Amino acid sequence: MPFAAFFVALCLLLFTGKRTWRAGLCLLLGAAAGAAAVYTTDAGLEQVRVQYAGRPLTVVAEVEKTAESYLPYAVDAVLHLERVNGSAADFRVACAGLPDCEPGQRVRCRVELTPPAQRDRIDRCADGIALEGTYLGDFTPLVPGKSFRARTKRLQKRLSASLRRRMDGSTGGVLAAMTVGDRSYLPAALGSAYRGAGLSHVLVVSGMHVSVLCGELFGSLPCRERKERSYRRRRAKAVWAALLALLLVGVTGFTPSVRRAAVAVWVSSLGVWVYGAPDALTSLAAAGILMTAGNAYGVCDIGFELSFASVLGTLAGAECFRRLRESCRREKTDGPRRKRPSTLRKLAARTGWTLLEAVCISAGASLGAFPVLVLRGLSVSIWAVVSGMVVLWMVKPMMLLGLGTAFAGLLPEAEPVYGTLSRAASFLTGLLDRWALWVSQKPGAGLYFDTAYAAVVCLVLLALGWLGMHWKLRLRLVVPCILLAATVSVGVGNALSRDLVHIDLVGSVNAPSVVVTRQDAALVLFRGGESARQAVENRLARRGVHKIELVVDLRLDPKTPCALTADTILSAADMEPGTGEKRRCAPAAMELLRTRQGCLVRLTVGNRQLVTLSGQLSLAAPVEAQWLLASPADPAAVRWQQLLSLGDGYRWMGPGQKGQGSSSLTLRRHGGLRAE
Repeated sequence: MPFAAFFVALCLLLFTGKRTWRAGLCLLLGAAAGAAAVYTTDAGLEQVRVQYAGRPLTVVAEVEKTAESYLPYAVDAVLHLERVNGSAADFRVACAGLPDCEPGQRVRCRVELTPPAQRDRIDRCADGIALEGTYLGDFTPLVPGKSFRARTKRLQKRLSASLRRRMDGSTGGVLAAMTVGDRSYLPAALGSAYRGAGLSHVLVVSGMHVSVLCGELFGSLPCRERKERSYRRRRAKAVWAALLALLLVGVTGFTPSVRRAAVAVWVSSLGVWVYGAPDALTSLAAAGILMTAGNAYGVCDIGFELSFASVLGTLAGAECFRRLRESCRREKTDGPRRKRPSTLRKLAARTGWTLLEAVCISAGASLGAFPVLVLRGLSVSIWAVVSGMVVLWMVKPMMLLGLGTAFAGLLPEAEPVYGTLSRAASFLTGLLDRWALWVSQKPGAGLYFDTAYAAVVCLVLLALGWLGMHWKLRLRLVVPCILLAATVSVGVGNALSRDLVHIDLVGSVNAPSVVVTRQDAALVLFRGGESARQAVENRLARRGVHKIELVVDLRLDPKTPCALTADTILSAADMEPGTGEKRRCAPAAMELLRTRQGCLVRLTVGNRQLVTLSGQLSLAAPVEAQWLLASPADPAAVRWQQLLSLGDGYRWMGPGQKGQGSSSLTLRRHGGLRAE
């Protein structure tokens, strides 16, 4: 509904002028075309579900992506199916509990496919995943895949190992994430620090990295007019940009975010070769249409939305800088002639213009992504713009040094070059790490906005801006009014959410973790696995929380230690059967009971009690609670009134309980509540 409200408001604004009705008509026709595309995509997905869901199948598939699973010696994988029961197939599934395998590997196994849960359907469809799979057995590795995606995954792994060979874990993990897209070695503490500093987008290779690496590829960025007079030079630059984009696609493992940006580069380059005028918006629109042609739900992917919003903001910031520079040049031309400036003054002026360009572009990118962040319910860092201004210049040299280090490390003859590049890359990455750690500790590093409230605030600010333009008011009057309205809105929002406690189930259905947040503190009930850790950190980032007071590890036989960073970590495996623990923190009071084959956790928030279980439990008397935080464990030892569930149904659920639970709960300690 918030997105629909923005679209309707935009259409109404476009229809108010006599000369703009054509643009409004184009938007409405585009919406109709989008609805038709969604209908076509739905029909294709429904055909796949009807044909394959609900029965055991023998599949041959290529592993696209893996993450550590809750189960030992297993991974959660995304598979691209090539054959199903001997027949050709072409769709993607998310399979949990698959035996150890690597991206790019081909496997044969038996799985049972089911439709995704209703609340996860849009996110799954946005990722191109039609069904979810449960591993049944008969796992057989096959010969390595020969597709472009499989080859790029293997190349990504080799380059990541080469890059990290002479670096410590922190700098190597960060540089591997932002250069070749390998986030497997990124320390959890640094990931949280980058999110707190508003720099998480730097660690995900996306359109910003492609834009920075390929240079002035959209044609709207400030350029030197004398060099652009030669059309042959423009065509050569277009070819070079296309090759760099292809290189980045190859070394990052064919990830969707890089593919989107690369398509935009290729479209822009093609326009230059067919004698088309450089038009950034047309290239961006063509890239969006091409990327969503096969899957209309691609526009629902938050990476897609942030990437395009950031590129639009970048173009707007670059256009502001271009106009400002042209205005200054015009004043110099029209004014009285002055003496020729000295070399030092020229250097200072060039440095000042470079810094101003970085400020304009980073500010535009941050402002462009702001509506997407608040409408998606993500936290917004007030330091994001400042961080972008400070570190934007470092991204390109870090990427060039990282790529040079990775490729030089593959050649024994280039060992001296490898050492020099590695030290330079480590130095720059260390600077960036220290900045992120310093900024993330600042007060007010993150602000959380409720989605509906944020949508209303953005509409009000949009209306104020439109009124200022319609009434032709001066900027010195409009800008303070908008800033005052935004400040009051943020203050009111924080006051309204001050006493709220958010309880979220995140991760996989078979091993849901519980995240309890209140203001800037969190309590986590963790069930293990790399994907679960990432889901917990993502939810904390959405809530604007960067401090975990207490982590309770519910695994009874953990194979790996808990990777979350917290003030206190309590492990059920370290407790003797029949013992208990009580802890109190800002979000809730926690009680943990350990039995021989399982454990039970009871959370107390104000006058409400919530219970979750792990393993098998048998108690002399049932535990009373208002809410059950569901998991695969049978809650026969609990008497509960309402249900919070991540999945549509577990085996212990009755017919009336399946599909009835919510996955998130927001409540006041002594007031109302809301389940989502």
